Amino acid sequence: MRLGGPRRAVPGPAHSPGALARVCRSSGWGRGPPAVVDTKGEYGDLAGLYLPIAIAVFALVALALVAFLVLFRARRPGPPSARHEHNALELAYVAVLAAIAVVLLVRTFGVESRVDASAGAGALRVAVVGAKWDWRFAYPGLGVRSTRGELVVPAGRTIAFSGRSLDVIHDFWVPGVRFQHQVFPDHVERWKLVFPRPGRYQGVCAWFCGLFHQDMRFTVRALAGAAFDSWVASRR
Repeated sequence: MRLGGPRRAVPGPAHSPGALARVCRSSGWGRGPPAVVDTKGEYGDLAGLYLPIAIAVFALVALALVAFLVLFRARRPGPPSARHEHNALELAYVAVLAAIAVVLLVRTFGVESRVDASAGAGALRVAVVGAKWDWRFAYPGLGVRSTRGELVVPAGRTIAFSGRSLDVIHDFWVPGVRFQHQVFPDHVERWKLVFPRPGRYQGVCAWFCGLFHQDMRFTVRALAGAAFDSWVASRR
């Protein structure tokens, strides 16, 4: 089954909480999100940071392994060295790994903060309900009848979602904008999302939820402003 993107182009606790908070504030995390969040761009940039770091770390480990295999492939004459620690080397690689972890932590939580933050006053509010085995969408304040299996939104506008489940954990996943968020029974989750261009996006439940989990799909239809207004009028 090919989920694909839209048919039109779009796409543990810290040892020092105070110090971590200062670092995160200096990076922009916690200052408040921008009015519009393009999740595909946000997560694409984040992946662009993770991938080269992962490749570099893998390359260094592989090169070190090959070097040790070549340099120490034969037993040297004489008694073996009694030295079993290299404090300077150990401190160096611990410092490098800690620096990488801090950079990734700050960038990751910065992105999550912008994506998950509550929306501003101009956002369209949509209530999401997940239940075996479909999705239901309501539009509080618009006087629109709720829909099943299809989410209709205005393109380029911030959508403020509130989501919950009627039974088990479900996962609201829209691959075309690289976004997913779990919904739980007896608890309301909140997130915001933007569908940057008009088009059609496929959505699924990404958390196994029972016998007909594979049928728990939905479609997102992002419309231009005038087209969305017409749709709202037709649903009243």
